[in-house]
Amino acid sequence: MKLNKLFFVGLASVALMAAGCAKHEVTTDGATTKHAAATHSVKSLASKPASSSVYFAFDSADLDAAGNATLDGYAAWLNDHGAVTVTIEGNCDQRGSREYNLALGQQRADSVKAYLVARGVSASHVDTVSFGEERPACSGTGEACWAQNRHADIVSR
Repeated sequence: MKLNKLFFVGLASVALMAAGCAKHEVTTDGATTKHAAATHSVKSLASKPASSSVYFAFDSADLDAAGNATLDGYAAWLNDHGAVTVTIEGNCDQRGSREYNLALGQQRADSVKAYLVARGVSASHVDTVSFGEERPACSGTGEACWAQNRHADIVSR
């Protein structure tokens, strides 16, 4: 009796494992669709620029050489991935009034958008928003901390 139960439990286990195996469709090049999709996803992530932040000088919305280099990489990636949309989030340090910093944050976001659009990125795929001083990256005081807060972030949606 015990041997009979053990046989049926083993048979049921084998049947469940066989039923749980995924089936793969073969594409014309011989790769499975599941593998091809995974490879495409990895390539997309691997080619996305590592940095998504651009930093600014005090009281400025002008891009510097480091910002241009970051944005060149992002523009190339966005042009290769036309369906991706992004939001540029402009930020400021705490110096200045709330209204002034919201306006400066918007200028920074607009500056980044203009740079991307000038490099072929569709303007309809780039939105902008300003957070002014409302979302500090560093909550301390002093130039080193304030410099971290003067930035625009590129956020994929």
